[in-house]
Amino acid sequence: MFVVLSDLVDKNYFYMFDTKSFFTAKALNVAIPGGPRFEPLYKDVDPNDEDFGEFNAIDRIIFRHPIRTEYRVAFPFLYNSLPRSVEISWYHYPQVVYVRAEDPDLPAFYFDPVINPISSRSVAPKNIVVSHEDEIFGYGNDEDLEFELPPQVEPFLTDEDLYTENTASAIALWWAPYPFDRRSGRTVRAEDVPLVKQWYLEHCPSGQPVKVRVSYQKLLKTYVLNELHTKPPKAQNKQSLFKSLKGTKFFQTTTIDWVEAGLQVCRQGFNMLNLLIHRKNLTYLHLDCMSFRISLHNSLSY
Repeated sequence: MFVVLSDLVDKNYFYMFDTKSFFTAKALNVAIPGGPRFEPLYKDVDPNDEDFGEFNAIDRIIFRHPIRTEYRVAFPFLYNSLPRSVEISWYHYPQVVYVRAEDPDLPAFYFDPVINPISSRSVAPKNIVVSHEDEIFGYGNDEDLEFELPPQVEPFLTDEDLYTENTASAIALWWAPYPFDRRSGRTVRAEDVPLVKQWYLEHCPSGQPVKVRVSYQKLLKTYVLNELHTKPPKAQNKQSLFKSLKGTKFFQTTTIDWVEAGLQVCRQGFNMLNLLIHRKNLTYLHLDCMSFRISLHNSLSY
């Protein structure tokens, strides 16, 4: 099975393109750029009531330029007159500095060439002639060169290895997308893993034809509707049928020998079959083992 996996690990990429943003756009009857368009959620909104000016709206904030859709979705209570059924998405996640290793033979910690080194020349102030240290300690006082630590001082965990043979695999497992980041607990079967779901949840690449962008929007629309109508599972307590029947007055429990239990089962089966014969008004042939005579009967006999 081939699964289209995403290389994105930064959640900030999905800002204004996540589930809550789509829910808010659907409730406000607007379309996020690149996202799907839905039918109006509320039919009682009159477009004529949206035109407020200095004469008919004293307690409202008046915007004299068109409001962008991104503003209305990101801050629904500020840029909308009647926000209903809106959800506030997370504004910003912590910055991710993880770089996925392409070569599995690389060590767990290495310097990736995609990371640009920060040169001291680019951060040094150009408008300050005398540094703050020289101003305090005096010019030419190289106090950092004279300072040395005692020989018995050692760094923490100096006897431990920086990484083992399983460190790179553990880091890759930590940053793997769901459900490939699970090895225990509530895992997912291989048959239930979506093949292209993560693929169309991202922004459509630029330069694609119209039919590709429309396909993205249709898949996103179906996904949002499914997420919107999905209800959280209810907690189901396991109930024992025998314990439930025992709690009523119609059933009792006892301990008997297995031979007696077999006889009772045969007796109950005989009574049930006899009632069925009478109810259906059936007749059957009875063969006498002594005289080998066949006769019609309507009831069973032992």
